[in-house]
Amino acid sequence: MAMSKSRLLAVGGVVSVSAALWLACGPKKKDEPDSTAGSSGTTNADGSCALTNNTTETSTTNSYGCALRTRDVSSCKSARQAQGLSGFWLNMSCRVTLTKTAGNVSVETNGFPDHKSSYFNSSDACYEAISSAATTAGRAVNPNKIASQTIAATIPFAGVPGSSVTATGLGVIGIAVDGTSIYNNAAAPGDSIYNEVKTFDNCEGHPDNQSRYHYHIQPPSISSSDSRFIGVMRDGHPIYGIKDADGSPPSLDKAGGHVGTTPDSTEIVYHYHVNLQTAGSDSAYFISTGYYKGTAGSCTGCL
Repeated sequence: MAMSKSRLLAVGGVVSVSAALWLACGPKKKDEPDSTAGSSGTTNADGSCALTNNTTETSTTNSYGCALRTRDVSSCKSARQAQGLSGFWLNMSCRVTLTKTAGNVSVETNGFPDHKSSYFNSSDACYEAISSAATTAGRAVNPNKIASQTIAATIPFAGVPGSSVTATGLGVIGIAVDGTSIYNNAAAPGDSIYNEVKTFDNCEGHPDNQSRYHYHIQPPSISSSDSRFIGVMRDGHPIYGIKDADGSPPSLDKAGGHVGTTPDSTEIVYHYHVNLQTAGSDSAYFISTGYYKGTAGSCTGCL
């Protein structure tokens, strides 16, 4: 069957792609220099990629070979519970530092994913070349490299939904379960987010020209058209996959969320979902609609 000229960025990747290619996203202008220095991921004594420690690949992958991973958080769970953390907070990778103080949680991360990427230096144990399927689909890496970040966000322990929504802005709007930054559904001014798909790696992430690796769309190493916990927005509301806890697709508001139970709470709470968005012939399963439902906490290293 012949493919249409429309583009769909989903679990399996791109159906067809634009001829244009923008090389960076984020708050910088596109005429600013790229960040090509990069930094190495940690390496185990046997030479393997240490970022994948305490994760287990499942048999589910996207079209480009990115495996859905489960994360073992047993080594940090009791300490987190002793602080008073509960619910979705206990799912965050142990590579993410969580400190509960009163009604907030301090979240600190170096921004590295817990999977391999073509945006690590080619000599690094965590480097993985773009798959042949991605190359065939027209993908190629941008000039940027992943480098360790110092991201420190103060996030409400339990988000409070407001009566209206607030635009997220560019930069880090949330933290994924693996410690990776979450960006909204837009590129830097002058760029098209639907063109930037061509620079996503096998696991649907890429770094901006500040070397900050991030996800815009459903990350297949975390969720695959399911109800899995993806991360937390800076307003304290959790983010889940395309489906609700009962397996049904939810009806969402302007911020991309709704109230209901979650896999981590039997109480009715506000939470976000990965959701399909369209612009003309382009479609993508974005993590964010570009709005907060609550009030975002402060963050160092997010812009």
